[in-house]
Amino acid sequence: MSRHRFEPAALVMGLVLCTLTVFFLLDAGGVWHLGHTLAGWLAGAGLALAAVSGVLTQAVRAVRARRVRRGRA
Repeated sequence: MSRHRFEPAALVMGLVLCTLTVFFLLDAGGVWHLGHTLAGWLAGAGLALAAVSGVLTQAVRAVRARRVRRGRA
């Protein structure tokens, strides 16, 4: 199995989508009422959190790459 880069944004988005899936299943089963407003807010917040995570990851990788090019590994 080949190694790949760790992508925190994908992890965050996956966790958000799994959480939304559980909420929708609870709503469909009648256990909990999930309003459309709450669902939209959770999806939007999850997308924003994943975007911030992706931007931070790219910034950290850029700084590390610059240090490696300068010989400060």
